[in-house]
Amino acid sequence: MSDKKTPIRILVVDDEKIIRDICYRGLTREGYEVDGAENGVEALEKIRLDNYDIVLSDLKMELMDGMELLETIKRDFPHLEVIMMTGFATVENAIEALKIGAYDFLLKPIKLDQIRLVVKKCVDKIQMSEEVQRLREINERLRELQIMKDRFIAITSHELRTPVTHLKSYMGFLTEEGFSEEDRKMFIEIINASIEDLERIVTDMHQIIQIDQKSLPLVLESFDLNTLIEQVVKQMQIEIRERDLTLTTDLAATLPQLIADRQQIRRILIELITNAIRFTPDGGKIIVSSFLKEQFAVVTVTDTGIGIPEKELGRIFEKFYEVQDSDHHTSSRINFLGGGIGLGLWLAKGIIETHQGRLKIESKEGKGTKVSIFLPLKGPE
Repeated sequence: MSDKKTPIRILVVDDEKIIRDICYRGLTREGYEVDGAENGVEALEKIRLDNYDIVLSDLKMELMDGMELLETIKRDFPHLEVIMMTGFATVENAIEALKIGAYDFLLKPIKLDQIRLVVKKCVDKIQMSEEVQRLREINERLRELQIMKDRFIAITSHELRTPVTHLKSYMGFLTEEGFSEEDRKMFIEIINASIEDLERIVTDMHQIIQIDQKSLPLVLESFDLNTLIEQVVKQMQIEIRERDLTLTTDLAATLPQLIADRQQIRRILIELITNAIRFTPDGGKIIVSSFLKEQFAVVTVTDTGIGIPEKELGRIFEKFYEVQDSDHHTSSRINFLGGGIGLGLWLAKGIIETHQGRLKIESKEGKGTKVSIFLPLKGPE
């Protein structure tokens, strides 16, 4: 289907050169791009190699007649409009052509004004169909955005409620008498953790906008990826012990220095390991590996968790999407099947792609998941 901003392209198929020339001169004056073919075989070759909007075809031709050409076009290129023209027509010919899908049927000798009028009506139909399709796509997108907004409100309100409740409760406790110094230290730790949760949510919201607008800033530096992985793995040991999981590494003996945004890559590693924790039952295993593949540093996070159902794999990079239903959402980020705001993988993919890398997920339900990130060693160009 043609873009309305580009000229309508017409293919005139007729074994008489004079007819092709008349159509060419008359239709190009109207602003159309016009091409020609002597018969149906040549026409199909051109249609398969190029894009046309309208085919203006004679009925009687050698090698392949117009009716056979019409049938083939409507079978293989249903978006193409076909106008038939002939000097040997019967009512039966016209009815058959219209049944097959011809837009109109013209009798020779055809006046140029008649051709222009029929082509104009055909163009109007094409453009109307394009507009209807565009409106359908807009409507579908609006429907998706409404679903996304509802999911966002449901999950975000739940996510915000927990830290806000903690802040209100424990800040109140700090002003009350009767609590020990140790209790007060615990209250402050909970308050600080709640503030960090709120900061994380706000940061996620901000980065959504930046990634959508392709304006996410990167602070590029050269660093050792294996060292960063080891630091993150060490940092995650508390969560690992809470869940009785095993987190190990299998790192390349040597890796060239990586040029990337260190803090963003650190964030992605934490997110991927946290996801593995959430979807791996107690007692399971998680392995973080690194290796070199061509000009990419590759990190994989492999778990022995519940895996991702095949029907969910195509949706896991959607904003605010969670494998479990948002009605059963939980704020814990490390409990088995615990929740988050549903932005982790979407943000990770966006950050990786901003680095001109890619993120790949392999998973089988009941057998675990492997997430791989590919980062160009020399950084984004």
